[in-house]
Amino acid sequence: MKFIYGFMILLFLNSQILAGAFDDRYPSARATAMSNAFVAVANDVWAAYYNPAGLAQLNGYSAGFTYQRLFNLSFFKNVFFAAAMPLPGSFGGLSVSFENFGVEYEGEWMSSEYTAKISHGFYLLNDIHSSLSVGYNVNYFNWQLGQSVDGLQLGSAGTIGFDVGLQASIYHRTYLGVFVYNLNAPSFGKDLQRELPQRIVAGAAYRPISGLVTTLVMEKTIGSDIMVEGGFEYYPVDFFSLRMGASTMPNRISVGFGLNYAGFVIDYAFRNHPVLAETHQFGISYNFGKN
Repeated sequence: MKFIYGFMILLFLNSQILAGAFDDRYPSARATAMSNAFVAVANDVWAAYYNPAGLAQLNGYSAGFTYQRLFNLSFFKNVFFAAAMPLPGSFGGLSVSFENFGVEYEGEWMSSEYTAKISHGFYLLNDIHSSLSVGYNVNYFNWQLGQSVDGLQLGSAGTIGFDVGLQASIYHRTYLGVFVYNLNAPSFGKDLQRELPQRIVAGAAYRPISGLVTTLVMEKTIGSDIMVEGGFEYYPVDFFSLRMGASTMPNRISVGFGLNYAGFVIDYAFRNHPVLAETHQFGISYNFGKN
């Protein structure tokens, strides 16, 4: 019965992946609380997942860890780790990051996905009036399946993908961003290939007053309709922030907060779903220099 139930879990997972419901595994609880409307303002240790061009803004070393419980289902395990550093001179910023997403039932791993990234972002232009930066990711994807009911190892596969992004700002008040994910259309499999999703994200942000930023993003995955995401982040005091967002396809809302003290940043996000249960996400990072 354990293997039968586990097989049913895999069928459920696969059907949801095909529907796109699980295509939003992002590490930043800060961004999740803003419904991932983050392409124009990504600027921290997690920037590679939203727009690697934001790595150009790094001015200190940082490291982060995130855990999220997708749709509050105990058999989904999802963790992220990242480290980032500024490079000398005009070479921008560099980060390395790692993700593990797996399906586990009663000690048996049904499926495990691993992603490793090396990311780089740098300025093409940066003065007191405006800025323009570009960034890219080199991703290694690995998918490992468990064993079948009769003990047969189902194997694993790996592939490499490339992402590229741009960010611009005008008077440090208006921000623009574009991010293209899986530019080279990577795929898994030998006899039966499965292509990874290609996605383009474009958005803008506006800072009307100090301590408040509003964002709006349009996201298009090849073969799917356009998703619209929007959010805001507000700092009533320097060490505490409030966040809220909403998105379409499907209609979802999100809320969260962040605490920043002595270099430590603790973030929490809650995101609902019209059919499945909510997702809770926790993240912690440490900045060795002010960002």
